[in-house]
Amino acid sequence: MKKRILMLIVLMLVAVIVALPARAGVKSALITEVQTGGLTSAGEEFVEIQNTSTTTIDISGWTMYYKSATGATWSKKATVATGTLAPGKFWVFASNLAGNTSYSSGLSQTGGNIQIRDKQAVVVDQFGWGTGNASLGKPASPSDPGQSMYRIYDLDLVMMQNTDDNFVDFDLTTSPTAGSIPKADAVEVDPEVATYPALELSELLPDPASPLTDTADEYIEIYNPTANTVDLSGWKLRDESGDEYLIKNLQIDPLEHLAIYVTDSKITLNNTGDSVVLIDPNGKVVDETANYGNAEVGLSWIKIANQWQWAEASTPGGINSTVYIEPVISPSAAVKSVKKAVTKKAVAKASAKTTTAKATKAKAASAAAKNSDGTGIDSQQAQSQGSKWWSWLLVSLGIATIGYGIYEYRTEIILYIKKFKGYFGARPKNS
Repeated sequence: MKKRILMLIVLMLVAVIVALPARAGVKSALITEVQTGGLTSAGEEFVEIQNTSTTTIDISGWTMYYKSATGATWSKKATVATGTLAPGKFWVFASNLAGNTSYSSGLSQTGGNIQIRDKQAVVVDQFGWGTGNASLGKPASPSDPGQSMYRIYDLDLVMMQNTDDNFVDFDLTTSPTAGSIPKADAVEVDPEVATYPALELSELLPDPASPLTDTADEYIEIYNPTANTVDLSGWKLRDESGDEYLIKNLQIDPLEHLAIYVTDSKITLNNTGDSVVLIDPNGKVVDETANYGNAEVGLSWIKIANQWQWAEASTPGGINSTVYIEPVISPSAAVKSVKKAVTKKAVAKASAKTTTAKATKAKAASAAAKNSDGTGIDSQQAQSQGSKWWSWLLVSLGIATIGYGIYEYRTEIILYIKKFKGYFGARPKNS
């Protein structure tokens, strides 16, 4: 009986799952292209979505919402009255352009946010650009009038790219294609014969000091030594482990430094040693850093006069700091230090010895005074005998003191001798 009940529950769950419409979690549809203004009119806008599932979707009641770049409230822009979307097909929300569902224009070119929601108000996909504050990942680069922001199409996989990062997934084109596969701008120059400027790698920060972290504050810096602004689209960064970052929608001004952080590049620099290469769009390695070995905490790896060295401070986006010089004690300084320590202790021992000698002299003077008061020959003989014993005692004490000093400070004396021999051994011989 229990087995039958369990089987019935399982069958009911399967039926419910099959009957549920595709939700946001499985990305049943994606925002694939957005235009915020045309060449002839700023009101020429469209938002395109594509059915990325393998079944036809009923999109009746689906809505498009918009929020300004820094706004806190979403406002409804359009609602699909009735409609279905077959696998791979597109639906276009348009303003002053041909489309499937119309809406009133008002998308900002500098930045904004869009949501597509199903009829249960579940967010199917979300997109932000420019200064937008509600993007997936980082916001996409904003488009100029006549351009569109399009989702990159993977020709090999025959599908739209989706990493849930708008900056990574979207690019710009001057050929908007509402209702069809986005089209990248044609390359007018053969990349095999194109020439690119000799940009340079100028700084790495492999091990930021606390409270900075490896996962947020590591960076790779590029320098433009030319007199022209350089478009970095198509350039690549790659480390020794093969991690690679394709740069796009970035440019670097003349004589400027550009820091690319790990949060964008996803290139994590190894603390036990790593190097980075800069590759132009032709696939040519333009510059390469030296391997820094074990990373110095908080110091950056910089290029100064074509030599890679550690710097005193990190300077992302700015002129490199001065070279870090590790404190080193010279051999002569080490000898002086040891000599000073030995001398100081020897003085202390000599002072103790002088005190003992003074005490002995005082005792002898006292004995002489008694003899002059008439103590007799026997007293003088006893005093003479005592003087001999005192002499031997002083000699013994002196020898003992010297021996104790040698034993007590044997380490410093040996080090001093070695340093002394090393110093004279390193001097060049006369020819």
